[in-house]
Amino acid sequence: MERHPLVTAYHDYIQSTIDYRVAVLGQVDAGKSALVNKLAGGNSHVSTQTDATRAITEHPYGERGKILDFPGVGTTEYTPKQYRKLISKTNIKHVLYVFSSKIRDADEATIKYLAKRGARITFVYNKSDTLVDVSGKRSQETLMNDKDTELHVTFKKQLDQPLCYHFTSIKDEAGITELKDALDEIFESKDALFQERVQSAQYLESFLTRKMNGLATKLLSPGFKDIILSRAYRSIEEMTESHYHLSESDGAIIGQEMPRAATYINRAKNTDKGMKKPTDYINHLASIFGAIFKMRKLNVVTFVVSSLGEIGIKNIYPVMKGTFEYVGDMNDFAREVIKHHR
Repeated sequence: MERHPLVTAYHDYIQSTIDYRVAVLGQVDAGKSALVNKLAGGNSHVSTQTDATRAITEHPYGERGKILDFPGVGTTEYTPKQYRKLISKTNIKHVLYVFSSKIRDADEATIKYLAKRGARITFVYNKSDTLVDVSGKRSQETLMNDKDTELHVTFKKQLDQPLCYHFTSIKDEAGITELKDALDEIFESKDALFQERVQSAQYLESFLTRKMNGLATKLLSPGFKDIILSRAYRSIEEMTESHYHLSESDGAIIGQEMPRAATYINRAKNTDKGMKKPTDYINHLASIFGAIFKMRKLNVVTFVVSSLGEIGIKNIYPVMKGTFEYVGDMNDFAREVIKHHR
């Protein structure tokens, strides 16, 4: 079933509040790009050539996840200092750090910087099929234990998290399933947070406030004067309905009648007749605007004052007041639509 466009917009907003990225960093020629392709479901390519990634590439993972493939650490193009700038600019929170050899100075400097920034690091030792003792005296398991010991000793003071490798190999697919499980766990925690925020009244109100503020900008634009002068109230409705992705059928679904701008404007024409001074009208409009849109009143004051010469405050007042009240109720209507569909 196709999702309601307003709910889609709400979900997009919630998703924007969660960092769904996992970055893959690590040594040059560690097979990072091939590993990313394997994890993301693409076609991996085993190459004996040096890792040629020169920019961050993005790969979708699952419904919302993104895997970022970073260039290799410690090249002439990306010194540790330049790499720190790249990390700072992207502000990554979770990292798969990939090795295929011993820990180098560039790796140590980069990992310590990530730790200082509070990033969560999952360590991967790729190309585990090449981890062999040429003398044949030590087993691969022993060599793996040695690598875990090296990792623990190097970073035990900087990192308060598990210090052991996921050993993987694209060639024989060793450890790939286990690494995918670890990656899935990361994204599942983000999905759980997504569902929690979708149901949160706080995030719903934040989303609707953003929608209201966007509509306020349209309403206080120069083009709105023409709508007022021509009394094209249906244009106000079309603007609002389009902004919220709402239609008449939504009213039938949630069991409420969709508000109509003309109803509010005509009602406003028959109220507040005791006001005589222009400043009374302006101040009242500003108060209504601030209460409904939760924005500074200066916008509406500036708009009304700039419109006085053309229209006159008594003429503009009921249209503006009715419009603001109509939009406030349309916002409530939108809230019920989201609650029904989410």
